[in-house]
Amino acid sequence: MNEIKFTDILKANQLSLDKFKDSKVYKVKVLTNITCNQLAEAIKYNLYGAGICCTVDFGDYDNIIQDSATCDGYDLVIIHYDLITVLDKKSKFIENFSDVEIKSFCESINNDVDFILANLKNAPLVLFNSLDGDYIYCNSLINSCISGISSNLNSHLFAINYSNLHIVDTSEIIKNVGLNSAIDLKLFTLSKTLYTFKFWMEYSNAIRPLICKVNGKLKKAVIFDCDNTLWKGILGEDGEDGIDMSISSKIGFYYNKIQQIAVWLAHQGVIIGLCSKNNPDDVMHVINSHKDMCLHDDNIVISKVNWQDKASNLKAIAKELNIGIDSIIFVDDSPFEINLIREQVPDVLTFQVPSNIIEYPSQFIRLINRWFYLDGNKADAAKTLQYKQQAQREEAKEGFSSIESYLKSLQLSIKIDKDDASSVARIAQLTQKTNQFNVTTRRYTEQQIKGFIADPNCSVLSISVTDKFGDSGLTGVVIVVEKESAAIIDSFIMSCRIMGRNIEKAIMNYIISSLSKHGVSDVEAEYIPTKKNLPVAKLFDDFGFTVCAMENGNKKYALKLHEYKVQDVDYIKIN
Repeated sequence: MNEIKFTDILKANQLSLDKFKDSKVYKVKVLTNITCNQLAEAIKYNLYGAGICCTVDFGDYDNIIQDSATCDGYDLVIIHYDLITVLDKKSKFIENFSDVEIKSFCESINNDVDFILANLKNAPLVLFNSLDGDYIYCNSLINSCISGISSNLNSHLFAINYSNLHIVDTSEIIKNVGLNSAIDLKLFTLSKTLYTFKFWMEYSNAIRPLICKVNGKLKKAVIFDCDNTLWKGILGEDGEDGIDMSISSKIGFYYNKIQQIAVWLAHQGVIIGLCSKNNPDDVMHVINSHKDMCLHDDNIVISKVNWQDKASNLKAIAKELNIGIDSIIFVDDSPFEINLIREQVPDVLTFQVPSNIIEYPSQFIRLINRWFYLDGNKADAAKTLQYKQQAQREEAKEGFSSIESYLKSLQLSIKIDKDDASSVARIAQLTQKTNQFNVTTRRYTEQQIKGFIADPNCSVLSISVTDKFGDSGLTGVVIVVEKESAAIIDSFIMSCRIMGRNIEKAIMNYIISSLSKHGVSDVEAEYIPTKKNLPVAKLFDDFGFTVCAMENGNKKYALKLHEYKVQDVDYIKIN
C-alpha cells in the first residue's frame, strides 16, 4: 500500500475544495465511541479523488445511541462502535468473566446495536463495523472469552436485515494493514485514539466503492492490450507458439491469473474489451484456439484489434458501447501507450503492467476493488451477453435506409411494472449508475426506493425491454410523485443499452395515459444538467412541456395533460 502522510492529505483536501464549487454535497455523519478525527480527512481524500464533494460531521464522543436519532438529512451514517472501548470501561478483565456475565454483556451490546439501527432504518445508507476484540486479547490455539463474545455479537449483527445496512469487517482491514501498524495502544490509553491514520486510510479505501456506487462514480469497462498484457511475448514476432500464458509456466502463470480475473469480472457484469495493435485474425485465433487461453470470445464484449492509435480506438469503444469515456480502465504494458492515453484521453483511467510481473495480479485486483462494487447482482451477470447483443443491433442498423424502418424491424416490446419490490436492488442501481439518460441524476439507495414504493402517492415504474436480438432486462426507471391534481416526474432514467430506440416515447405515452385515468390534470418535470446528461437536455421540450422556471441551468417544466400529443411509436408493444 502506498504510504501517504496525514499532512499531505490535509493539503490535498484543501486544494480539492476549489474543484467542487456549486457541486452537490454528499453528507456523511460519523457516530463513534473512540477518537477518530483522522477518519474525516481519509474519507474526504478518497471521495474527492473519485469526484465526489462531501462533508463529514461527527456526533458527540461516545454518544452513539442518543445521536443515532438525530441523523436526518445525511446521505451516509457511519457507526464505529468499538468493542475494545466498551471492555476498557469494565473493572474486571474479560477473561475472568463468568458465563452469566458473558451472556449479560452480549445481551447489553446486542440491545444497543438493535436500538441504534432501528433509529437509522430509514437512513439512505448505514455502515457498521464488525465487533471484534480478539486482535487485542488473542491466542491462536485456545478459544478465549473475547473470541466467543466477538462471535456472538457479530452473528447477531450480520443477522440484522436492513437493506440500508452494510457491515465493514474491521478484522480484514487490520489484516491488510498489519496489527502493529493499525493499533496504537499508547495513544488509546492517553486519548482513546485506538487506530492509526494508516488504519483509517485503509478503512476509507474499503468503503469507497460503495459510496462511489451510490453516487454513480464507478467504472464500467476494463479494456486490455494483448501483447505482454494478456500474455507474455509479442504475437507478431514470437508467433502463437512463442507467447506464454500457461498456468504451469513461471512467468505465464501471472498472465493466466489476469485472464482468470478478467473472466470473473465478465461474469460480474464488467465490460471486458480488447484494444491492441495487432492483426485481428491472429489475435482471434489465439483467443479461440490457444490451449492456455482462459479469456474467450464469449467473455469479450468489444474488440478493437487493428493498427490505429489506441486513443482513437478507446474513443470508438466508448461511442459504440454508449458509455462515458471516463467509465473505462485501460490496461497496457507500454509506458508510451499509457502516456499517450493520459495525454489524449485523460478521462480514461490507465493501469500499466508492473515491471515486476509477480505484482501484476495483486495490484490489478486492488485497482478493481477501488473502482468496482462487485456484489454478485444477477442482472449484472447477464450484461456481457446484453452488450454483445447491442453490438449485433448496431451492425444490423447499417442494412437499413432509415432509422424508422430499422426500429420497426426490431420487434420491440417493453414491460412496465409498478412498485415491484423484487426489483428494488436493480432499480436503485439504475439511479446510481445511469448518467446519460437521466434527467435529474438523483441517486437513490435501496432503502429510499423502498420508501417510494411504500408511499401511496408515489409510483415506481420499472421498464424491461426485449427485441428480436434478446432481452435487455430491467433497463429503465421512472419515479412519479402525485399531489392533489398534479404529478411530478422525479426521475426518468434509461440505460445506455436501450437508448436510440424511441422507447422513451412509448414510456411517456404510458405515463400520461395512466395519470389521466387517475384524474391528474397537470404534470411537472425537471431537468438538472450535468456533464453527461446532455442527451436528455431537450427531452421534455420534445414532449411538449413548457419551461416555467430556470435557475443555474436547471429547468422546471409543466404540461397540461389534455395538451399532450401522443407519440407515434406503434411498432413498440407495451405489456
